[in-house]
Amino acid sequence: MRILATSDIHSSNEGARAIREAVLSQEPDLTLVCGDITHFGPLAWARSFLEELPGRVLAIPGNCDPLETTSLLEDMGVSLHARRIEVDDCTFVGLGGSSPTPFHTPFEISEDEIRSALTPLMGPGVILVTHDAPRGHLDVVPGRGSLGSISIKEIVEEFSPIFSIFGHLHESFGIHREGTIYINAGGGMFGRYAMVDTETREVLLKE
Repeated sequence: MRILATSDIHSSNEGARAIREAVLSQEPDLTLVCGDITHFGPLAWARSFLEELPGRVLAIPGNCDPLETTSLLEDMGVSLHARRIEVDDCTFVGLGGSSPTPFHTPFEISEDEIRSALTPLMGPGVILVTHDAPRGHLDVVPGRGSLGSISIKEIVEEFSPIFSIFGHLHESFGIHREGTIYINAGGGMFGRYAMVDTETREVLLKE
């Protein structure tokens, strides 16, 4: 399966156009949108963006998306939030929102809530899709250090998903291989995305 993964569009019309064009040109089997679709809304912008993406789409909300985004994604049939979904021969587990930030954004959840939501959904061979990063993996903001979720880090260490795909901290866009393949696909507002081949496990980053 070929996956186009992106995150953190933050209501950028330019970013949305770039991602739509990437989906059209790359023709992935699945597009993953890892949250922060909007910058505190509106929901209508998120709906328009997702409706205009061709092909199969799965999405989760980010910490800057209104809480009502979860209902929107469900209504559109694209939600991966707090769900386990089979697509072809791949199993995806997703969770939106983020661990607490200093900015009190709309969709923040505690580390205990993250752990409680993900643990029952996990298993061998899954692809983990979160908005928040696992602590210590592609989660550094210059001058502030590692800001990812401790619970997601522990979940990855316990269950060893094939891929851990996330966004949130766009400053650390990139890939890191350590058993699990970590992909920070953030910065969709700049047209950034990752192309992932689940069979070969090749990952190509588009700046």
